[in-house]
Amino acid sequence: MNFIDIINSENDIEKLKKTAIENLGKLYRVQKAEKRNADIYEFILGSVDLSADFEFCDNPKVSIVIPVKNNFIITAALLQSIKKNAKGIDYEIIIADDNSTDEVSQIEYFFPNIKRIVNDTGIEGFVYNMNNAISKARGEYIFALNNYTLTLPGFLTELLNVMERDKSIGIAGAKNLDIQGLIQECGVNFEKALKINIIGQYEASTFLDDKEYIDCDYCSGCSILFRRDIWEKAGKFDINYAPAYYDDSDFAFNLKYNFGLKTVCVPKAKIYHYKGMTYDSSDAKSLLLRRNGAIFYKKWQKYLNS
Repeated sequence: MNFIDIINSENDIEKLKKTAIENLGKLYRVQKAEKRNADIYEFILGSVDLSADFEFCDNPKVSIVIPVKNNFIITAALLQSIKKNAKGIDYEIIIADDNSTDEVSQIEYFFPNIKRIVNDTGIEGFVYNMNNAISKARGEYIFALNNYTLTLPGFLTELLNVMERDKSIGIAGAKNLDIQGLIQECGVNFEKALKINIIGQYEASTFLDDKEYIDCDYCSGCSILFRRDIWEKAGKFDINYAPAYYDDSDFAFNLKYNFGLKTVCVPKAKIYHYKGMTYDSSDAKSLLLRRNGAIFYKKWQKYLNS
């Protein structure tokens, strides 16, 4: 029986919320026993309370688009952090549901006034899922945000202020932190061909906070802000990279070299990112990275080799 069939009252939803948190606790204990990502699940357990109540926004400035494939409780923790840390901005939240089979498939019953858009393209993965969801967004800006994240205060305000002040910016990315508070990324540059330099990696969270923004070649697509009309003019995320990988760097290069718009990272806009949890480290991933890397290099080698 579909769980939604048994919901008759708010009390039933509260029971489901409690069950979801209990299930996360069980998963944490398993991960701890297997010594895999236990610290991350413990961190999430300390952050989630499933109490966010979103209001409907008639005219959103920003559409926060979150690609999701199951993992309801992690997504719920993110939603609660958005509610807490995106105050003062008119926004809508869109769950880009890549055909989930857990509670994500009915997430609007837990969080009224968020919008769930199912990937009905027939091709799963980030590229088609996000292209499908963003095309139905209402905001002037799109904030693409991985569900394996938690936001920090002012994250969206800092990004939006930078883009509003400087129209030459096409993409503004957040500073990504690990759960110890060290920088995972504050933008990325290509040094030669496909060799990359990750700006600020392993530095303290306050590193570069005295800068309004940092110019870079691209920011990871887990937390980037861009204008919806420019995304449409640019042809959306290139489907040649489906299901995922290199689509974010390709988008940045497209805006830079075809539209004259730069990519920046905004150091004061911060999120926690549980890197490496969205996709596993299987051979299939390695093959996909090599394939898409070759596509990216062939397309942009003139600039990568200069």
